[in-house]
Amino acid sequence: MPKRKQLDRPLLLATLVAAPVGIALVFSASAPLARDYYGLPPWDFANRQLMAWILGMVLMLAAAFAPLERVLSRWFAFTALAVTWILLVIPYFQPAVAGTHRWLRLPMGSLQPSSLAKVTLPLALAVVLGARSAHAAAEQRSWPTALGIATVTAALVFFEPDLGTAILLLGTVFALLVVAETPPLVLAGVGLGGLFVATAGVLAEPYRISRVVGFFSGTTYQVQQALIALGSGGALGRGPGASVQKLFFLPQPHTDFIFAIAGEELGFVGALLLLGLLGLVAGRCFIAAQRAPSRAAGLLACGVGTQLALQVLFHVGVCLGLAPAKGMPLPLISSGGSDLVAHLTALGLVLNVAKEGS
Repeated sequence: MPKRKQLDRPLLLATLVAAPVGIALVFSASAPLARDYYGLPPWDFANRQLMAWILGMVLMLAAAFAPLERVLSRWFAFTALAVTWILLVIPYFQPAVAGTHRWLRLPMGSLQPSSLAKVTLPLALAVVLGARSAHAAAEQRSWPTALGIATVTAALVFFEPDLGTAILLLGTVFALLVVAETPPLVLAGVGLGGLFVATAGVLAEPYRISRVVGFFSGTTYQVQQALIALGSGGALGRGPGASVQKLFFLPQPHTDFIFAIAGEELGFVGALLLLGLLGLVAGRCFIAAQRAPSRAAGLLACGVGTQLALQVLFHVGVCLGLAPAKGMPLPLISSGGSDLVAHLTALGLVLNVAKEGS
């Protein structure tokens, strides 16, 4: 009797719990900002997050039940990446938003194409690096192709400018190259290239230099306020909705520093449970990679898990003063429809891999 295919229940359950928790935290953290700064209803940001969650759930289920062999085809992966490149280029021809070209303006709102790259780049890399060939020369040509598509994608994001996401993408690329057993000299070159990009990006903007200097010399204002929020939460927190730091002390409390708000309102225990939930999501991605039905499917699940884990570590590291201040949303939790939809879609692909695996 053939084995009945089922979705990974721990991964599905953890995802279903994490996103609604995020909506609640977004409402708490953004209500004063929406009402008193933007003149919007206090539930505005949370309502947008809810709409993004509904769309993301639809795409997650579609990704989970799509034919995996078609998703992992070169035609589909390269088409998806090409569309991402086009969407990354279009904002350069639109008026800048806050001095950047990160958002694609649409009639019904806006889209952040760099979030889409978090799905399509790992997918394309998995297809390229996962292709086995009987000829060693042909297989060795896979990593130059992977480096080419990674360089173009990271460059488009870097010049928006969005240094943080560019570094995040390069970190995911490096991890996939390691898993794909790329030659050590190539890995060393990629590592040095990533270091060059990070250094050049920091030196290109005075505010980035000040953040790095502030990190090594003590702390910056944002991180100081985040540490106050986390410290004042104690073991059990002030209580849901009772954050003080969100009252215009902590900048961007609903996006870049939502973990600090979670620590203040839910305490050390609540923050630890939140990290455990996200850790479970990332961990199930790596388990799916181990049990994947093919090399490409395993690399896809590994890429999604690595990208999500790196983003969590960076966001939490900034809030704890362990990394220079840089806006990076907490996956599945922070306000940001594009990032939420992208992560839910990516996790749908991992559910697909797990379903087809052993």
